[in-house]
Amino acid sequence: MKMTGIKKFLPSSKGLLGINARNLSYIYTHNKREYFPNIDNKLSCKELLSNHNIPTPETYGVVDGPKTLPNWSACLDNVNDFVVKPSKGYGGMGIMLVTHEDDSYSNSSGQISADDLEFHIMQILNGAFSLDNRPDVAFFEEKLSNHSAIDTLIAEDVGGVADIRIIFQHHRPVMGMLRLPTRVSMGKANLHQGGLGVGIDIETGLTKSGCSKNEIISIHPEIGNKIAGHTIPDWSAMIEYGSRISNIVNLGYIGVDFICDANKGPLVLEVNARPGLNIQIANQAGLRDVLE
Repeated sequence: MKMTGIKKFLPSSKGLLGINARNLSYIYTHNKREYFPNIDNKLSCKELLSNHNIPTPETYGVVDGPKTLPNWSACLDNVNDFVVKPSKGYGGMGIMLVTHEDDSYSNSSGQISADDLEFHIMQILNGAFSLDNRPDVAFFEEKLSNHSAIDTLIAEDVGGVADIRIIFQHHRPVMGMLRLPTRVSMGKANLHQGGLGVGIDIETGLTKSGCSKNEIISIHPEIGNKIAGHTIPDWSAMIEYGSRISNIVNLGYIGVDFICDANKGPLVLEVNARPGLNIQIANQAGLRDVLE
């Protein structure tokens, strides 16, 4: 088993799941490759989940090639805030949160032009953010907002949306993590880009320890609040939805990413057949014993 850099951040390596063991014992054995398209294509996955009454964010429009590219703005005539996503993207690459006011656009970097946005969509179509750089489809999705209970763990000037990842072995939840956007991550809840990971107790839905760039933390580095002891809203609903998804997508080892929206409650953001292992750092616990 390949032991990653995770080992030195845990109090004990006992029960630690490494990349090779994850792949051989769980991904390859629980997830048949023929069903990977059910989730690798985000648009198809959203449709599949919606057909089974699993709530997902609203899709405003789709750009599927050069013929529909010139008309991309027509999808957003009555929309102020939206998210641009590649359908086959990975690791949060290519996702852009946009605010639209009058004829101007802005993202986390500041003002952008319509031409800049169209160029980003063109990059998505050309496969710049997809697995193996294959041609892709771009889509526009509603921009969600954090539940007030989660907003208290994000600096006011960040403006990003947190998400919750829960790993399921078939219908059984085994480990959970809250991912918080930061100034460093430029508002994205992505650990590799500088977001914070916070462990969640599966039974109670209470937050535990946390990590920042693989360093263990107990205090939020940007706002000074304690990370542990916060209740994740709608926790039981997320567990119920996630427990059903494994059967819907025909995959036995998955990570399900939720956003707990201030108005709509929990929505499934994404399903991942290859969930990462940093969740062990956030929880200060190994996955191996729980899975076995």
